[in-house]
Amino acid sequence: MSKGIVILGCNGQVGRALQEIYPKATALGHQQLDISDEEQVLGYDWSGVDVIINAAAFVNADGSETREGRTKAWQVNAVGPRNLVKVALEHDITLVHYSSDYVFDGTNKNHGEDESLSPLSVYGDVKAAGDLLVSLAPRHYVLRVSWVIGDGHNFPRTMKRLADMRINPKVVDDQYGRPTFASEIARATKHLLDAKAEYGLYHVSNSGPIKSWAELAEDIFEYAGHDRDRVVKVSTQEYSKDKIPFAPRPMYSDMNLSKLHNTGFISESYQPLLENYVKNIAAVE
Repeated sequence: MSKGIVILGCNGQVGRALQEIYPKATALGHQQLDISDEEQVLGYDWSGVDVIINAAAFVNADGSETREGRTKAWQVNAVGPRNLVKVALEHDITLVHYSSDYVFDGTNKNHGEDESLSPLSVYGDVKAAGDLLVSLAPRHYVLRVSWVIGDGHNFPRTMKRLADMRINPKVVDDQYGRPTFASEIARATKHLLDAKAEYGLYHVSNSGPIKSWAELAEDIFEYAGHDRDRVVKVSTQEYSKDKIPFAPRPMYSDMNLSKLHNTGFISESYQPLLENYVKNIAAVE
């Protein structure tokens, strides 16, 4: 399915992965359509559009704790989805939207779709608001994801660069989860649309063991041919003490994938994907 699909936020990690899987879709970046601008969104020609896939987002969690960032986060991550819901209602369009593990405080493990919202930060607040707004569209899919890895700036690239530079990074060892490759998000999106799965909220991530950020960093060092013991494990409290602003993170970000798997989708393990990804990062970037 690609006829009548519009991808918003096409320049981000998820947006780029979606274009790989939907090469004939109309792909729009912020410059072409600012979802936070109601006049722009309502004035766009939506004729012939069957599906809007909203990958547009303000993802700077720490920056959202500032006055300027807070305003932008609300505009893009809450007002933007509201504008798209208006379009979906008016034109009978299916709306796909991406959420975040930050809507939880992380005290529970293996988050299910029915878990109550409990965000700790401004970023978590606005993503939770976006979830609720998108759920008002009769035909909607909200895909809640965590620890995204895709084309662009990301954790494996940072760790690989530090390893190559002989820098021993401090990485938190008390936040746990599983990576979600952008390609897996795109694959799950296509599956839900093609299968005409029940509308609603789905948790999406790669499968594989739950690990801390520090353990993942150790794996990345090893995949890059470096000593994994060079990673310095620290607590979130220690890591954040000199970082202002700093958004609180959920301790556990692992998602229960049962609902997604019950639609016939099988999540791919992140481990071989991560190893291959790291080994294909250029030595000098």
